[in-house]
Amino acid sequence: MATTGRSAVASEPDAASVLSDAEFVRVTAAPTGGSVAAAAMLADACDERAVPFQVRVARSAPGSFDDSTASHVTVGIESGDAAASVTDDVANDAFALVREAGGDPDPVLAFAGAVADGVEPSSDVREAAGLDRRPGVGVPTADLAAGLAHSTLFHASFSGDEQAAGATLAELGLPPGLDESARRRLASVVALDATEDASERAADAVAAGLRPHATPDSVFETVEGYADVLAALAWDSPGLGVAFALGAADRTDVVEAWRAHARDAHETVRVAELARHRGVVVVDAADSQPTVARLVRDYRAEEDAVLAVGDGAAALATTDADARAVLPDAVGTSRLAATETDDEDALVETVRGAL
Repeated sequence: MATTGRSAVASEPDAASVLSDAEFVRVTAAPTGGSVAAAAMLADACDERAVPFQVRVARSAPGSFDDSTASHVTVGIESGDAAASVTDDVANDAFALVREAGGDPDPVLAFAGAVADGVEPSSDVREAAGLDRRPGVGVPTADLAAGLAHSTLFHASFSGDEQAAGATLAELGLPPGLDESARRRLASVVALDATEDASERAADAVAAGLRPHATPDSVFETVEGYADVLAALAWDSPGLGVAFALGAADRTDVVEAWRAHARDAHETVRVAELARHRGVVVVDAADSQPTVARLVRDYRAEEDAVLAVGDGAAALATTDADARAVLPDAVGTSRLAATETDDEDALVETVRGAL
């Protein structure tokens, strides 16, 4: 849903006009893959019009915007002070807004952004992207061992461990050039491994990484893998993530940042002691909070919400409750929101009381 600060109810053309009429645009995005993708599409629209812009990623809701010389646009962040806000279904909405403003947004980026935020790409995005599904697993790299080990679309016995992923592949004895049968075998092994001794939600969660959309003309192998990289960089390397979405980052740096994020997240999920409360599971997470919260929710937790806290930040992953409404000063999506905090105990109590 796109909104503007000029009225209580706003239409998409109102937000599109900000891109068309502004002299300088500052975009503030939530640390999600969809928000980074959306921010990049909005920035590209500015660039097409020779409008100067700046993009930053914020881990909590910003206060008022003091700079009156710029038009402020927020993505994945609700703000009454912004000239325009794209708050829900941000990748799909940004794609539509840029088109409304006369731009030519990247449909594969929009597709990946939607997938990263756990929403269906719109029919317009699907049609423009023209991607086909194939059997197999949705990883970004042609190197399957690296892809399986560092994917955060699932949590399996080999997750975070490239040698273990390689051993799993060796046991399968897959041919060098994977045919459809080999890809199906691989997907079956991943699904069985990820759901063994996991929560009931695991079967649905792992499906998001199977039967991926191939992206033959993209920097990555599949759109699901592209989405995974966007989500990882949005949290741990937001500047690199924005540059990547704008087509101005080195692929090697991007892949290494994704791998580091995944290793930290999977290790935390594997060893974390879960503190179960009524309605929420709390996890001590030194880093990678949104990914940790999501993976614990999908593969380990017996409650419908998971709060990952640590190092001045927190993330809440939910199944039914609105995560942004529950978590104070939160940014992100309704099912995965983040915030900054200097009092973890108070935050835990606030979330427990709200759920």
